Amino acid sequence: SLSSLSWNYWNYTWHTNRDTYDKIVFDDVQNNVILTAILAYMASEDDSKTSREQVILPIDDKTGEPQTWPTPRVPERKGGM
Repeated sequence: SLSSLSWNYWNYTWHTNRDTYDKIVFDDVQNNVILTAILAYMASEDDSKTSREQVILPIDDKTGEPQTWPTPRVPERKGGM
């Protein structure tokens, strides 16, 4: 399974621009890369295609209404500023 260590993230660990690499467990990264590559290859070679139909979402417990899919929005692009 894809895995990583939690390192007590909310109680003990937080990230700055200087401490990211000291928490990497390279054996976990290697295993995750291999597993991801295997899953991508197996999916590409599968004879049966995945359905592209949107499923009907469940009822929202708070409102009692069926949940809705998010609507696409035009992105805000401010490149080159």
